[in-house]
Amino acid sequence: MSLSRAFAVFVANLRYEDLPVAVVDRAKGVTLEALSSALVAHEMPASKQARALMQEEEAGGGGAATVLCNGSKLTKAGAAFVNTEAIFAGGKWDTFRMLTHPGTAILPAALVAAEVTGASGKAFLTAVAAGYEVMERMAAEFIPTVMSRGFHAGPVFGIFGAAIAAAKLGGLDTNQINAAIAQCVNLASGNLEGARSGGRSLREGGAVRWRLLSTGRPAERQLWRGRPDSTIHTPAIITAN
Repeated sequence: MSLSRAFAVFVANLRYEDLPVAVVDRAKGVTLEALSSALVAHEMPASKQARALMQEEEAGGGGAATVLCNGSKLTKAGAAFVNTEAIFAGGKWDTFRMLTHPGTAILPAALVAAEVTGASGKAFLTAVAAGYEVMERMAAEFIPTVMSRGFHAGPVFGIFGAAIAAAKLGGLDTNQINAAIAQCVNLASGNLEGARSGGRSLREGGAVRWRLLSTGRPAERQLWRGRPDSTIHTPAIITAN
């Protein structure tokens, strides 16, 4: 079984009842952390700029999802982008090995997906746990080498966490989740040079916006191969930090 399909099987089969109490508590905690960060930043320039950009970019596009702490409506991708930028601007991030901030990618995607699907709180928390587990198991072995090759680990892996959370809430099956992971491989990005050269880094905001393509049009492809982790069934990542 390929690594991507092992992840897909895990996510598709994961139930709220499978989550240890500590994991549920942690998922609630990172959600509150992200919401508090958005509240801190809702009047900051970065949040206002992101909101104005999406309102201009998506004029006439309809509003399926809500912008945090503002109440305005944008498309799913637009709202997720703005919410990501606000959470990031607020500075209240969780971190994994100091180089990824999973909550800034996973929580905006999960909040939008939960809103448009009318998901329950239990379904939301299960999706958050799935997103954390997959994103950071992917990142764990590659963070040092990704950074050394000139790419930021946050957006490179953030798209996977965001897509997994959205896929779980969207009810995607194993094949569709596997295909969504393949699309994330095509879309993942995050070059360090822009910020080094004085430009503004898009980072997780771009990753979360791109994840809509991965879950909206999953291709039947398989790009990741490897030995499945024998402990993949255990939601270990979000209990470790």
